[in-house]
Amino acid sequence: MNKSERVRAALSYVTVLFLLPLADRQSEFCQFHAKQGLLLFLTWVVVSFVTWIPLIGGLAVLSMLVVNVIAVVKTLRGEKWVLPFLGRYAQKINW
Repeated sequence: MNKSERVRAALSYVTVLFLLPLADRQSEFCQFHAKQGLLLFLTWVVVSFVTWIPLIGGLAVLSMLVVNVIAVVKTLRGEKWVLPFLGRYAQKINW
């Protein structure tokens, strides 16, 4: 896989930009990360509802940011990192 494919796949973990690598049907690497990016985005939506709870909301946002940064770095390195908790569900998505 080339550098542009890794960059496209890394966009999966930047909010709704998971839609960009989703369009790359020939790249299994991009599809893998787009599926995980979709679930991570949906998790962000759910977490946004608990941010009003001072300690829990803050910890949830911090943990989500850490997961996002790790996912982007590992994807740019060309790794297929399975997200904790969400990764197994992402692998079941067929489109």
